[in-house]
Amino acid sequence: MTACTSSGISHLFSTFSLLSWICAQLPQIVSNYTTKSAEGISPLFLLLWFMGDFLSFTSCLLNDAALSFQIYLSMFFLANDLTLCWQYYYYNSVYPRRQFKKLSQNESEVTANAETHCSEIHAGPGVVHIRPGGKESPEYFGSSDPNMATKETIPSPSTSLSSNEGTSHKPGFGSTGTSPKLGKMAAASLFLNAGVSHAFSTDQSSTISVSGFEETLGLILAWGCTCVYVSSRCPQLYKNYLRKSVDGISPLLFGSALLGNLTYTLSVMTSCEFLSAEDKKGFFLKQLPYLLGSSGTIVFDIAYFYQRYIYREAGRDSTELGLVPWEQE
Repeated sequence: MTACTSSGISHLFSTFSLLSWICAQLPQIVSNYTTKSAEGISPLFLLLWFMGDFLSFTSCLLNDAALSFQIYLSMFFLANDLTLCWQYYYYNSVYPRRQFKKLSQNESEVTANAETHCSEIHAGPGVVHIRPGGKESPEYFGSSDPNMATKETIPSPSTSLSSNEGTSHKPGFGSTGTSPKLGKMAAASLFLNAGVSHAFSTDQSSTISVSGFEETLGLILAWGCTCVYVSSRCPQLYKNYLRKSVDGISPLLFGSALLGNLTYTLSVMTSCEFLSAEDKKGFFLKQLPYLLGSSGTIVFDIAYFYQRYIYREAGRDSTELGLVPWEQE
């Protein structure tokens, strides 16, 4: 039997899987950047997502059955994790403070300019007396000449400022004018990535050689990664059950997750290492946690579409992108 040197089918499946997940993940990063908001991201999902990808990456390094392309893709998703973590911290903590500080400085400059302008006003030989305060209280021109004494109301500098401030808001998570639904996409894309950073098996020519201890540790990490990935779907499905609705969750995100996980599994099963390996059983057992991490989430993806069918009459248009915040019931 001729040795398998390349599996075109495996390459095709892995390419489809990669494209599916690029389309699902990178637009979210771009959306966070353009909207200057990450308010819809749950810290819990960030933690689970990062843990899963980190365990997958380390297990690939220690597993001699791991394909080199699996390592490359794990690194790709770790980069996505770090980017989203940075966006979550920056747009939820640093950016609002900077915007508030900038707004406060602008208001201080406007107030100082208004007070300077008013203090330079003179009415004939008299002196202008300006009473400070934020209320619309009248100010009077007082003349030192009794024969020229008059009373004339002028607006307080704080009066015009207060009318402008009536339409201003303290910057916060939603201060950019962004609909929360855009930010809510983030939480959906987080748990939809479950199973993906097990990555793909396109490069069939090289594997990693490790010692027995490292191999065992790699398998332990891989199984831990699988548990994190598979369990990450459960809270959302349970929340849908409690609400009797899938409102706010995009079917496109679940569709790309389903396609990405399915083609990943097929890529491994059609790889040269699996089809032509001398120890096919050993290779399969070492790849089993990765396969379950992807194919196991397919079951939960299908469960979402089932929920979407039975709850199709509930709530608003559920095709809108986003995810209802987890802290709200």
